[in-house]
Amino acid sequence: MTEELRWILLAAGVVLIAGVYLWGLRSRRRSAAPEHERATRHEPPLATRVAAPATQRLEPGLEPADESSEGESFASASGSLPVIEVDREDAAPVRAAPSARREPRIGTTTAAQAPDTTPPPRPRASEAAAAPAATTSPPAAPQKIFALRITAPAAIPFGGRALREAITAEGLEYGRYKVFHRLHADGEPMFSLASLKEPGTFDPATMDGASYRGVAMFAVLPGPAAPGQTFDALIETARAIADRLGGVLQDDRGVVLSVARVEQLRAEVAAYARSRPTAAGR
Repeated sequence: MTEELRWILLAAGVVLIAGVYLWGLRSRRRSAAPEHERATRHEPPLATRVAAPATQRLEPGLEPADESSEGESFASASGSLPVIEVDREDAAPVRAAPSARREPRIGTTTAAQAPDTTPPPRPRASEAAAAPAATTSPPAAPQKIFALRITAPAAIPFGGRALREAITAEGLEYGRYKVFHRLHADGEPMFSLASLKEPGTFDPATMDGASYRGVAMFAVLPGPAAPGQTFDALIETARAIADRLGGVLQDDRGVVLSVARVEQLRAEVAAYARSRPTAAGR
């Protein structure tokens, strides 16, 4: 090997060692640098940056500007934009929101929104005197019915003509509901007489030719007369009709009406009379 070839190989080795050392040094520096310095940044081409127009950015200030200048700034920067009303009484600035909602404040309620707290007018003394006083009707008095029966003897019914004559002889008159009634002085029935045969009515046109097994006499209390007076008139008339026809006087259960039973019924009538207030002697 010649002397010249030796020097060439030595120079090439030195250059190779120096390159490896410089590459390693650069790699160590890049690994020791922060992450944000090692990130590559992609810049747009120069032509694109020159062609893009520069836009002015409007930052909100602490105090709102005058309404006229504010509107002009928005119009010049971004064209026609919706105007957002800003309440100047708010101390802190409010950032733009998708939709602005204005809450009502105390003292800003209009006359149309304010509730009407005016008390209703009081009636005058003359109007109050003219107005009729509210009256409550007393509850209706409970009714009590006393009934008797006059039945024909076995296998011998009452003839219609005899029955009609006995009824009219005691002052009963044919009338309402197609039955006979003993009328009070005011025209109201004190007690009534009906047939024991359904439906209990009489037909004056055919009554004389018919026969009847018996009749029922009843009084509804309170009536036009005092309860005791009505009961005594009912007992007296029933006995008179039974005597005229030869019938049997019974109570409402079909039991022969004895003196004891009559006194028992009279005591019930007296108790009923004491249980209710009397009016006009009734």
